[in-house]
Amino acid sequence: MSADYWLGNLAAWSMQAAICVAGGGLAAWAFRLRVPRIRLAYWHALMAICLLLPAWEPWQHAADAQVVFTTLAADPAVTGRTSGFALPWRQMALWTLAAGCGIRMLWLIAGFLRLRRWRRDAQVWSPVSPRLQQLRAAVAPRAELRLADALSGPVTFGFWRPLVVLPGQFAGLPEAIQEAVLCHELLHVRRRDWIVTVAEQFLRAVLWFHPAIWWLTGQAQLAREQTVDGEVVAFTKNRAQYLDALLAMAGNRPALDLAPAALFLRKRHLKNRVALLLKEASMSKGRLISFCAASCGVLFAAGWLALHSFPLQAAPAPQEQTGSALLHSVPPVYPQAAKDKHIEGDVVLEVQIDARGHVTNAQVLSGPEELRNAARDAVLQWHYSPEAMMLPATTQVTVEFKLPREGPQGAPFTLKSIQVEGLSGTARDELLGRLPVHVGDTIDAAALRSVSQVARAFDEHLVVAAGRGDGALRIFIPPPVVPGGPVPARIRVGSDVQRAKLLVKVNPIYPPEAKAQHIQGLVRLMATLDKEGKVANLQVISGDPILAAAALDAVRQWQYQTTLLNGEPVEVATEIVVNFTLSE
Repeated sequence: MSADYWLGNLAAWSMQAAICVAGGGLAAWAFRLRVPRIRLAYWHALMAICLLLPAWEPWQHAADAQVVFTTLAADPAVTGRTSGFALPWRQMALWTLAAGCGIRMLWLIAGFLRLRRWRRDAQVWSPVSPRLQQLRAAVAPRAELRLADALSGPVTFGFWRPLVVLPGQFAGLPEAIQEAVLCHELLHVRRRDWIVTVAEQFLRAVLWFHPAIWWLTGQAQLAREQTVDGEVVAFTKNRAQYLDALLAMAGNRPALDLAPAALFLRKRHLKNRVALLLKEASMSKGRLISFCAASCGVLFAAGWLALHSFPLQAAPAPQEQTGSALLHSVPPVYPQAAKDKHIEGDVVLEVQIDARGHVTNAQVLSGPEELRNAARDAVLQWHYSPEAMMLPATTQVTVEFKLPREGPQGAPFTLKSIQVEGLSGTARDELLGRLPVHVGDTIDAAALRSVSQVARAFDEHLVVAAGRGDGALRIFIPPPVVPGGPVPARIRVGSDVQRAKLLVKVNPIYPPEAKAQHIQGLVRLMATLDKEGKVANLQVISGDPILAAAALDAVRQWQYQTTLLNGEPVEVATEIVVNFTLSE
């Protein structure tokens, strides 16, 4: 999957989350939602909705247009590959987002290391007054109390071994202030708020770039502290004492705001916490029901708007070599200069497809310089199916240029006949005079290569095919493999389309001599199907002679559906590719 896929979906989800947070915040403001515990539950629910948006997403599906073509050169050569380098802005954006996330994670790890140092270096608070001991036993008996001179305010953390670390000067404060502050921290331990705090900090680290998520987690932190404030006042039954404690701690220097722990006081929250403590915040049952109903409606509307305005794109489904969405493709012409320099490799292009399926623009992203123009010229002639893709669209295409490797081409056989087709009598005699083999000679891989070189030097359109079974050597010009005008009672059909109409398929028998010599590869055949869908004629376009004979024997037995044109059966000309692999 490309950078376009990830960056596009991330941007779409970010917009979805922003719309949902804006709608949720507007509903909370309109109904004057001030009860802290309800606000806390509401912000957490809104946070969960944002994270679960992809699960409710009506993902848009698009066909995968990743196409790989192999273009063969005439002369075997040793690979020599050059590569171009390009880093599109989308990849740079993804790297920037990942780097920001990594930095935030390192900051979070540094915060955990600081908590570990506080646990190790802080001194056990002893002696503790009986009144405070009684308070701890009543609220959170598992909590451990310690003092650290480096701290400016209380910090509570830990799940299995909860720890409340208090400033060094805390022991010298009046006992009423100590009781109020300690009650606040012990209530955090009882509520197990540290786990939620760590989860919020982790979410901020991953989504560091999203201001709506930062605002939402900030509102949740404030609501949690206000909730604990209310519980402290209810437990101690002394509002004025707790206000004095807040103001007393506010005079200290600021604490580390990004520590993954529940801090007693954040300066930016002080005004809101004091204002809520000075007046009762309540919500009648009827008003609460009205708010729930209205907020559900607002969030549903915001979610529907977000999902349909910024839909996510589903991952493309892998398809066969040319993809079912590709109606017509033109193979690239291997540049002669690249063949002379033995250059091969992959050319990656970003293509734009209009509503009719035509490629309107192709921009090279990477690949050898000598191959780029050939790949771009070929791709600009491609045509995609509007029914199989959501158009217009932008996608990436990979065109592979590959030089053939030298290797065994088949077992030797005795040449019994030489057949030349498609040339005039004079040209045929001249070609036969140039051939390095004659009837009765033993033909091996080297001899076949020599014949192929001589034939292509005589006419680049000539193809050489040989069969050990009948000892025949055929030199001919294959039918054109690019779409052309229809001939009477016969139409040209692409190989992908015709493959879907195959009713009976007989697998070829792998020749034992090919297995013994580890010969494998593709055999390309040009087939003519009669009006009943039977194979009426076969011609070899390319492939090893031994494998070609086995492919011909098998394909002659294939049966296709009848092809209709204007309601009438017609003959079909199509290309068939048979793949021989030793793993089969």
